[in-house]
Amino acid sequence: MLDLRSLAVGYRNTRGVVLSDIDLSAAAGDFVCILGRNGSGKSTLMRTIAGLQASLGGTASLDGEDIASMRPATRARRIGVVLTERAFNPSLNVEDVIALARQPFTGWQGGLADKDRAAIADAIEVTGVEPFLRRFFSDLSDGERQRVMIARALAQTPRLLVLDEITAFLDLPSRVEIMALLRAQARDQGQIVLLSSHDLDLSLQLSDGVWLLDGSGGFSVGTPDALSRSGAVGRAFDTDAIRFSPSDGRFEIRTSRSA
Repeated sequence: MLDLRSLAVGYRNTRGVVLSDIDLSAAAGDFVCILGRNGSGKSTLMRTIAGLQASLGGTASLDGEDIASMRPATRARRIGVVLTERAFNPSLNVEDVIALARQPFTGWQGGLADKDRAAIADAIEVTGVEPFLRRFFSDLSDGERQRVMIARALAQTPRLLVLDEITAFLDLPSRVEIMALLRAQARDQGQIVLLSSHDLDLSLQLSDGVWLLDGSGGFSVGTPDALSRSGAVGRAFDTDAIRFSPSDGRFEIRTSRSA
């Protein structure tokens, strides 16, 4: 169980609190999409949940343990993270990058046991990265790199997966494939998957639940259908140019400014 209690996220500078009074939870097997416009706080929230950024108040706990208080090695075993930043030594090939996911389990010696190799092999098969295992990570396209980073996170066999805008560099068929893969991963492996995305239509189709940030420090939580029909999605995203249709469950281009 992921449990957020009175959580406040933001920055200890002039930006201050971005989101506060967050009381949310997610259970094993949940595939949750975090949606909101640019600047609404999605990345800040996800980095705080992952333990990469200190909270401004409250707690985020995983299976009853405060994530911020976890030892780094413990956190690395339990939480897999894929962010938009991807910095690796250019001399590493794809197989090396994925194998690094097992470092929290192998210690400084780095020797892979059978269970480590099995986890790596499963992640490679599930994500379909085998064709470029021997290539250097730095030589891959943006879409290929993103797929490798997802494979690395899966090879880590975490309890919680935190994925920030991971579909941004993928074409439409790949976005559908990866999001369906992650939903199946959550259900089959009993993992909690948190995914932020600007792919709103696809997120509303595939997620079990949505954490919707409205851009003014507020948020709504529920199933995609419930949030769509309540008007919460429209209130968060409607502009003069587009509107969300609750009946159709998708965004439409307005035919005129007065539409």
